[in-house]
Amino acid sequence: MDLALSYAPDRIIPIPGERLSPQEQVTWARQTAEDFARDAGAHSTVAAQIETALLAVAAQADDDRRLLLVVGVDGGVVAPLMISVITHELSRQEQADFLWSSTAILPVTPRLTETDALGTGFSSTLAQRENGLDFATRRWIFFGEGTTVCAMLGPVVPYGMAFVEPFAEAVLTTASLSDFVPRSDPERLEELVSAVVRPGDDWVLNV
Repeated sequence: MDLALSYAPDRIIPIPGERLSPQEQVTWARQTAEDFARDAGAHSTVAAQIETALLAVAAQADDDRRLLLVVGVDGGVVAPLMISVITHELSRQEQADFLWSSTAILPVTPRLTETDALGTGFSSTLAQRENGLDFATRRWIFFGEGTTVCAMLGPVVPYGMAFVEPFAEAVLTTASLSDFVPRSDPERLEELVSAVVRPGDDWVLNV
């Protein structure tokens, strides 16, 4: 995957793309977490939390996506960021399947993300509940000619989204993909925003 990413090393930890053995994963996660916490001046409990998160995210690594761990300012909130490159344009149903979830418990929050290399992306932020647990995710789609870039941040505790999403969005706004040609489709972006707009959100307020 010829995807170039820029990120703040004090907020983002990239997951190795190569496959590691279980023991190699444990060794890598422990050393990486200790180094990160030391450089950030964080408490040892933060290092332990980061190590646990790194192991969980590294277990999902494969050749079809890039994985990173986003660490909030205080080190107490961590969330995985997954970026996938799909070598076709997603159908509307495929877009909907990625952007929405039947486990959402609140109306979706839509946003547009402007980037230099990937064009204008659409994102949805969801508050979800599964198996009695509440969490949040944010999902992005960037539309290209014959290619689609998808990203998902989370799951993360609902209050923690505000601590990690600025760093994740910074990664995406500076990302570039070899031979990716953004597909301009303002009508589709407007449709996506309109599909999830909440009653009252588009009211004009006279101040």
